[in-house]
Amino acid sequence: MNSEKERRHAPRLDSRISAYLIMPASAPLRGVAKNISRSGVFIEIAKPSKRIIGEPARLVFTLEHGNLVRLARYSVVIVRESQHGIGLGFWHSGKAPDSRGT
Repeated sequence: MNSEKERRHAPRLDSRISAYLIMPASAPLRGVAKNISRSGVFIEIAKPSKRIIGEPARLVFTLEHGNLVRLARYSVVIVRESQHGIGLGFWHSGKAPDSRGT
């Protein structure tokens, strides 16, 4: 049963997947993807730096199956911050929110 405080639009899958958050003009941040849904993901990062809500980024998951390692890349936008990590929303269209049609 969902509490009244639950505002998520999609069910979350508890996970622990290695991930990299790539921001424009900064070094990639390594973290652990948790609470993945079709609308977003929370990345737990040891020392999150201050980010701007609405800032675009790229998220890269490392998916391992036996000796096979695959990279899954997604365009994301920062939707929330906490002392433990960063909440990201997936873009569901071909254009980024700040796209200027290029």
